Amino acid sequence: MSRTSPILRLRVVAMANPPTDINEVLSQRIKEAEDVCVADSASKECAVAWDEVEELSAEIAHKRVKEGAKKDPLEEFCKDAPEADECRVYED
Repeated sequence: MSRTSPILRLRVVAMANPPTDINEVLSQRIKEAEDVCVADSASKECAVAWDEVEELSAEIAHKRVKEGAKKDPLEEFCKDAPEADECRVYED
């Protein structure tokens, strides 16, 4: 008996110079999604392409929130000018 193995299909995207900035990646994915959806906006490939765009957008938003939570403008100011009135700490 001959035993056949299942066929595995992968989508490969070749890039000459992959972008390092996540915003550039997002821009590329948006363009790719638009290109994929030109022929059939109801296709499975179109939905997958826009899902990738949505995931990248969410990742960017989460990073902004996380970075914003880390950086307090007053703390940054007080590092440079600890003697300023705004940076004084009073004990009860």
